[in-house]
Order: sequence, then structure tokens, then C-alpha cells
Amino acid sequence: MEVVTIAYLTKDEFDKLGFDEVNGFEKLLERAEVSINLFLNGFYDFVDFEKEIEHRKQAVKLAVAFQVAYLDASGIMTADDKQSVASVSLGRTSVSYRDTSQTSLESARYNLSLDALNALKGAGFGYRGVGYDRY
Repeated sequence: MEVVTIAYLTKDEFDKLGFDEVNGFEKLLERAEVSINLFLNGFYDFVDFEKEIEHRKQAVKLAVAFQVAYLDASGIMTADDKQSVASVSLGRTSVSYRDTSQTSLESARYNLSLDALNALKGAGFGYRGVGYDRY
């Protein structure tokens, strides 16, 4: 069984989207694509990305770019990393960064930046409801 990887974004596309230069683009891109694939639940394992509707393709590319920039700026590479920086204690002072809103929980679960999450949801990804008809 051969594992096929999908290249959602190139370095040139990342630059054309206007993002700042990042160090280790290829490594960050791989990490970003893992997070995006987890959120999409492997959708593009079954659907040809190149034949996808253009606005959905652009949303995925933008989400990957946001995620690469987020990983570079924050240094948070995994969902576990994100959970471990949820609070800081210095002596008797404790600061908690927890936000228990649904968006925050979903973002933390996949280690997605809020911008990446918004780009994907704006294109219709992430719907977790049940569709049914009553006839």
C-alpha cells in the first residue's frame, strides 16, 4: 500500500499570499498539513485536490499558509504543546489562558490557528452535524 501525500501549498504560493519569511518552511509545511488533514478527517484521501472547487482549494491553501505562519511564530508544534501552555504559575500567581468556547476547543484539538480554522470553516469544512430529510 502506497501512501500518497498531497502538496497543498508551495513556497511560491506562500510568498504570493503575502506572509512573512519563515525558517524551515518545508518542516513547518509538513506539520501544518498534518493538522489540516486531521481537521479535514482525511477528506483529500478520497477526493482529488486538483479537481476540487476553486474556492475550497484556495481556502485550504490559505489555511495551510496561516498554519505555517502560526507554527513559526508560536513554536507550538503539537496539540500537546498547546495544552501544556494553557497556564503559567509563578509563586502564588497563576495565569490561565483557557478559553472554553467551542471554537477554542476545536482549535486546540487539532492545534490549528484560529485564522486557519476560520478559512476552512468559511469554505464549508468542519461541519459535524447530521443531515437528513423527512419525507
